[in-house]
Amino acid sequence: MSIKVKCIAGLLVYLAVLVSVSCQKKETDLSSAVKWPKNVEIVVPAGAGGDSDYNARLFANGLSQKLPPNFVVSNVNGNGGATGTRQVKNASNDGSSILFYHSAFVVNQLSGTTDYGFDSYEFACIPAASSGNVVTVRADSGIKTLKELYDYTQANPGKLKIAAQTGATTYAIAALMKQAGFNVNIVDAGSAADRLAALLGGHVDIIQASYGIIKDYISEGELVPLAMDGENDLNSIKSMINEGYNIKLPFYYFFAFPKGTDQALVNEFCAAVKEIVETDEKYAQSISETYYQVPTYYNAQDGLAKFNEVYKILGNVDFKGN
Repeated sequence: MSIKVKCIAGLLVYLAVLVSVSCQKKETDLSSAVKWPKNVEIVVPAGAGGDSDYNARLFANGLSQKLPPNFVVSNVNGNGGATGTRQVKNASNDGSSILFYHSAFVVNQLSGTTDYGFDSYEFACIPAASSGNVVTVRADSGIKTLKELYDYTQANPGKLKIAAQTGATTYAIAALMKQAGFNVNIVDAGSAADRLAALLGGHVDIIQASYGIIKDYISEGELVPLAMDGENDLNSIKSMINEGYNIKLPFYYFFAFPKGTDQALVNEFCAAVKEIVETDEKYAQSISETYYQVPTYYNAQDGLAKFNEVYKILGNVDFKGN
């Protein structure tokens, strides 16, 4: 083989390697068209260990592999989530701060906990949707169905306590139940873990909890699931809307940036999120096994339309009167 032929062959091999490396990098790192900061903080207005925190950390891990920055999760709890949402609203719009929250953002605004809405941010996308919470009672209550709960509260007005967290979706559902005729007493019992402890300890009579948290108590016969508070059934547990009660609250998660963030950066971020949701099998398996979620993605326009539905559902709720 001549030196010229060898050089051409070597050049072809080199180019092939470059193409291979480039293709491999595209599988794990979207080619950045914008300037990203070195580190990006995903602010979750909730404590560590819950569904919001879990979802956010899954995305932080995936995004760190696909985009230039290192994505880290910060739990900024307080004031029903308002502390965290306000922190991002007032943060620098250089891409270093992102809000990851859910439908409670609407509850915060309508209940007066906050005085701002989505128009105070660069809304990015809906990257996930929850299966909802389970309306649950203790087995020793003797109540086995949602209809039995309704009838009992009608015959014994105000006797049963339903645990909720002020400014959160649990409070909104409790208020919707009251408007639908469930004559219960709403009490503020804090976080999901606090509400479960209060139910098990006999301090409250009804809670809303994710199925993943209570499934062992159900299988052991200690707790009884009555209905889902979302739009759909889960396993053999029917939604309240399918049980004949006009009560539902779609539960969407969302990403949002501070107002004025470069739209090209937001678009690149959303492309990476969409890729995780639609192609990452480990991600899909993880959210299914842990929180019984189905991979869900909506772009900014469709996502805001989904949240408009949430506003309509909660628009007539008298949060201050409950």
